[in-house]
Amino acid sequence: MPYCTDCPPNPNDMHTLSRHMPDQDWVDRTIRAYGPDHPYVVAKVYARFPKGGGGLVIPPTWIEDAINAEDPTGPGWHRLYDLGLDDETATHTVKEGAWVRLGVDVAADGGDEFAIARSVGDVIENRHASAGAANDNQVKVAEKVLDEIHAAQRLADALRSPHPVRVKVDKNGIGHGVVSMLERGENGRHQAQIVGVMVSENPTQDDPGAVMRPYRKRDEMWLATRSLLQPDPSTGHGRLRYRIDKKSTAQLSTPKLLSNAGGYSVVESKKQMTGRGMKSPDRAEAILLALYEPVPINQPRRRGLLN
Repeated sequence: MPYCTDCPPNPNDMHTLSRHMPDQDWVDRTIRAYGPDHPYVVAKVYARFPKGGGGLVIPPTWIEDAINAEDPTGPGWHRLYDLGLDDETATHTVKEGAWVRLGVDVAADGGDEFAIARSVGDVIENRHASAGAANDNQVKVAEKVLDEIHAAQRLADALRSPHPVRVKVDKNGIGHGVVSMLERGENGRHQAQIVGVMVSENPTQDDPGAVMRPYRKRDEMWLATRSLLQPDPSTGHGRLRYRIDKKSTAQLSTPKLLSNAGGYSVVESKKQMTGRGMKSPDRAEAILLALYEPVPINQPRRRGLLN
């Protein structure tokens, strides 16, 4: 068995090449994560040349499972329309104390819709979608988001949620101005936490041992939702309930999962999608943003001489 000669010489750590090669655990995790027919598995596990393009980021069957997931009932669960809130008429159930979050995709950079989605615990729903010249006005866009923040706060209060409403906004294009306006609103117009997300940036954390390593925050956002939708082997179901429209359903199952030369997972870009005749997934990315947390919820406190 040949010994490794690439690592720095160390007489106390002479090891074979097998340390740096994939083991059976990696093979099993990779097949489970991608599926046996995905081009990445064909190339990396079976050492064969993959045919066609990449597989889909999120298999349609996983999305259908989330759409068809039954609403939990019993102590601590409430139907939205039973909460006594004028603007809450949906019939699905939400859990007392659930965390209420919003995702906002601002129409820009090829996107044709301004979309807002809301997550309440494990259930995600559409809240707004519109297209047109009005969406070029960042003041009007910010006001609409503020309306949804107020509705989310009323819901959080009704559920006695201990968590602040958290709003993730795509900062691309006019989204940057929208984020600035909403952040200024933290001084009195609302109580929500505003998080601007620049999806073209690198992820804040990288796990070299992960099966799927996102290249950019947009890739991380898609893979995060993919992991929540992926069926648990013990139950056969994912962890989300979708109460979304057909356009959102189609958009979630449209992008392909690719990889770059560095081995990172890359989600098909909006430009690539529109190039093959697909719509920009604006509603889908609002849904992803509702769940995505690009930065730690509680930043570690710095301690020094004065604190």
